[in-house]
Amino acid sequence: MKRKLLHCAALMFAAGSLSSAGWSQPAPEEAKRWLERMIQATQTLNYEGTFVYVQGPHVEAMRVVHGGGPEGERQRLFSLNGPLREILVANNSVTCLLPKQHETFGGDGYGGSRFPLSIPRELGRLESHYEFATLGEDRIAGLETQMIAIKPRDTWRFGYRLWLDRRNGMLLRSVLLDEQGYPVEQLMFTDFQIKPQIDETAFESPTLSPDANPPVANQGSSEEQPSPAVEPVTQSAWRVNQLPDGFVKVLHNRFIKNPSRHVTEHMVFADGLATISVFLERLDGSPAPLLQGSSQLGSMNAFGKLLDGYQILVVGEVPAATVRHFADTIQYVPDTSEAAKP
Repeated sequence: MKRKLLHCAALMFAAGSLSSAGWSQPAPEEAKRWLERMIQATQTLNYEGTFVYVQGPHVEAMRVVHGGGPEGERQRLFSLNGPLREILVANNSVTCLLPKQHETFGGDGYGGSRFPLSIPRELGRLESHYEFATLGEDRIAGLETQMIAIKPRDTWRFGYRLWLDRRNGMLLRSVLLDEQGYPVEQLMFTDFQIKPQIDETAFESPTLSPDANPPVANQGSSEEQPSPAVEPVTQSAWRVNQLPDGFVKVLHNRFIKNPSRHVTEHMVFADGLATISVFLERLDGSPAPLLQGSSQLGSMNAFGKLLDGYQILVVGEVPAATVRHFADTIQYVPDTSEAAKP
């Protein structure tokens, strides 16, 4: 996975979390009701706002425009500092626009809400691995909020502290805390307005407009490189053994880069809240692997290794030990599907 796609993933993961300090007595049913309001609000409200996203040393200000209704969700996020970067969401299609490139991804396929926090509509899926609690009240962006905590029951995952608008349940601030209770990622709105409707022009990206400058081709190439072809994988020789309790595979795709037919497999595992990506790429004498060993950017932990001529890269907003576990337990079983090994 190239570094610019890692940055795109960091933007798409923009979400929050919680600390072990300041816990009240658990009130799981009340907390669940607030979370249900949050899911409804993030999907159906028409709103605009500006938020600050902090991940480790990286600080970014972004603007979001969201429209919800019977025809589905539409959303546009764009950076307010540094190079122009955008994320466009239309129902289950997500397009990440970076300088000179854009990538389109399909829906997550497991029924989660989107920005600013991905959480399943069926909250019962989380209760075996997280506990919910209501905390106190606070003010964010000049609005009264209710604080909710989601605490992990084990060390495989992180937890969350959320600030929800008391009028409608919209998430206005989130903090993600690591296994020691330290904040590793934060998101907070500085202004937020609910709109009766959003004008269509608000979802138009100047980056994709006909008048925008065309993407610059790679050096040494007379034309822009085509985007890799994506196909779902129904059979694969790759297996991640001994999955941590609660994690299941929710996506498995194969990316083929023409004309070299260079193949990368991508698996996604989730517990309903935490998400882990596993990338498998055959090196075939290509340059040194992207990563060997562990790496961290804010809440994003990664672990890379070589296995039988393949680069294995595991990335996720989970503890370092969790991504290491995925990398250590992955195996290639050739008699399962010889066709899966290019």
